[in-house]
Amino acid sequence: MKEYNILFTFYSTHLALAFERELKSSEINLKITPVPRQISSSCGLSGRISGQDLEKVKKVCSDNQIEYEDIYQIKGENFKKISE
Repeated sequence: MKEYNILFTFYSTHLALAFERELKSSEINLKITPVPRQISSSCGLSGRISGQDLEKVKKVCSDNQIEYEDIYQIKGENFKKISE
């Protein structure tokens, strides 16, 4: 199975930091980064995870009422929106 990464974007910095806190407490690897310019020209934070953790991360968000804006699959320098 080919490994890929997933990027979560958020409506606020507060939600991105809550995402980071809850994933760390659930022992899920993540990286908080600025939102890539290919996605948005506004400032903000995003969370990058392994594609293998997607369903687990969505459950953590749901269980902890962390609302994310969008989810993208990362392929090289390209971002494919996979949420509605």
